[in-house]
Amino acid sequence: MFITSKLFSIKPLLRYSFKSFTTFSPTQIHSYNYSTRNFSREILSRVRIYVVQSRGFHNNRVCLVQKKIVKKGTKEVEEKIEEEQDTLDLQDAELFPTTLLQGPLTERTSEIPPGVSSEFYKLYKEAIQKTQKTTPLHELPRHGRLNNLIYHIQTREDSLLLPKAIAQWRKKLLPSTPITTRFIIKKCCEVNSEDVVFQMLTDRAQYALLPSQEGFRRIMLAFANKIVDPSSDEMSLSSNKQEILDNLYKTFGLMAYYDISQYDVHLYTILISASLKLESWERVDITASELLENLDRMNNEALELPPIPSDWEKSELIKHDDKFTEYSVESRRSRLKSCIDMADILYKRYTESKLDENKAENFRRLIDIWNEKLDVNS
Repeated sequence: MFITSKLFSIKPLLRYSFKSFTTFSPTQIHSYNYSTRNFSREILSRVRIYVVQSRGFHNNRVCLVQKKIVKKGTKEVEEKIEEEQDTLDLQDAELFPTTLLQGPLTERTSEIPPGVSSEFYKLYKEAIQKTQKTTPLHELPRHGRLNNLIYHIQTREDSLLLPKAIAQWRKKLLPSTPITTRFIIKKCCEVNSEDVVFQMLTDRAQYALLPSQEGFRRIMLAFANKIVDPSSDEMSLSSNKQEILDNLYKTFGLMAYYDISQYDVHLYTILISASLKLESWERVDITASELLENLDRMNNEALELPPIPSDWEKSELIKHDDKFTEYSVESRRSRLKSCIDMADILYKRYTESKLDENKAENFRRLIDIWNEKLDVNS
């Protein structure tokens, strides 16, 4: 009974109560005049005293005393065992120190993903960090930082990180020009990532790219070259190439979404040549019919060969071709030859099978016109 009474005694609680720290001891509480105007003010002031001094009570590490009964001989002796004092200063110290939390996280984020070049990843992390939602205006990156990031794309893994950087760039309302878009298309196609830029073009609201007809031509050629590849055998013509052909036609359809003219002979040549390789005859016939129906509206600028230039004009053309290879004379000549090859295949198809004699005659005329251009400028 002695132990039980000590364990459930309330005397230790009263002994180490708030009596020495606050004026709210049991003997000092007195009645108040509730008709007084300053009653609420008096109560609030005393509550503040209670809160402040109760913090001091805990910070001074005052705790209840435990008692342990030790037998010495025949007598029971009570020994006081005080709890170990806390050495933490909880009043001023941080509950979760930021230095401890940031250590392992910094090491994890510094790791470069496999396949990503170090220089690109460094610029990528800088662009992501400076285009956060909470980034103030005076810490935004310079407008040329995005072009610098695109310039350092070296692998396909680099291009896979690009959409996130461009999306954050646009969310901060930073500028993006048609030159930037052309640069994105060029670099992505060089590292076999035309599907990446194709996905960005399908979401105009998020990425806000500004492509041109030449940009779409480059993407379509990148898709078509994976289908019309002389090194690939018949066994490699799988469903993967059918999906590539679908993306090729979808890219062509996106031109109307960006209000860009689709009436270009070489663009139709790309579609028909890829469909012929996969023997998609329905697509071949529909695309060929559309080409002939809109032949008067077609733009032949990509196929036009300029006259023989002078020496000064040659030097200017060389400078121009270094920056814009899609407008070079060699590129135009190569396009014209591809159009002749496509028309020759369709002419033989419609002549031998006798499916449509009018189509065969129209393609024969196109072959004669394009061959004449090559002979004059050879």
